Amino acid sequence: MSHDAPVPVLAREDQGRVRRLILNRPAKKNALSGELAGALVAALAEANADPSVGAVVLASTGDMWTAGVDVNVFLQIAEGKAPPDALVHIARHLRAFEKPLIASVQGPTVGMGVTILPYFDMVYAAERATFSTPFVHLGLVLEYGSSFTLPRLIGRQRANELVLRGKPISARTAADWGLVTRVFADEQLDEEVLAIASDVASVSPGAAAACKRLLIAGEEASLAAATAAENEALSSCYGSAENVSAVTAILNKGKRA
Repeated sequence: MSHDAPVPVLAREDQGRVRRLILNRPAKKNALSGELAGALVAALAEANADPSVGAVVLASTGDMWTAGVDVNVFLQIAEGKAPPDALVHIARHLRAFEKPLIASVQGPTVGMGVTILPYFDMVYAAERATFSTPFVHLGLVLEYGSSFTLPRLIGRQRANELVLRGKPISARTAADWGLVTRVFADEQLDEEVLAIASDVASVSPGAAAACKRLLIAGEEASLAAATAAENEALSSCYGSAENVSAVTAILNKGKRA
């Protein structure tokens, strides 16, 4: 009797010196569970230590890049359980990655899928991609240092519109604002991103790592302070009546669909 091997939540492809890490939970809209976050953190550490890897591209399968944090994580926190460590610290691991790190966003991305983007060195999107941060609709606040990174990247007023409206913006708008590096036609995204990643993967590894360190050197203290303030605010939001009601409504809607 044969048994099918379990499908990995994170797939991997090597193309020359470029490693593609692929979020692979399409049925769950590539939502970040503890398992997926842990797999991503481990894969980044492996790529960082592998001299044959010159750059990493984070992509995903299915229609969405990611729906953000898995809603089941919110419910677990509401029940008093600690959130998965890899999920809590994923931004730190992205920021600490020493090689060029590129996001290839082929479809809508939500919540955490937006707030982690400032930790990538380059972000490329397909025309069909959208970007939304619906925290206020979930009774939550900003996360992963985005109260610092988003205003710095796109400006305070645009950050306010993105966060306080909680509505999706288009890939073109995201590029105009500075959240996205460039936008490509849907069918050209993978090819264009691979070409760019191959270029940056071919440069001197030591020089690339040094440039990354120099570009982020002035941000560390302010980012740490912003993240600490967010964590304090989030701790009072998680499990609140407003938060539980919003998340439960999402789960019930999914069951009815």
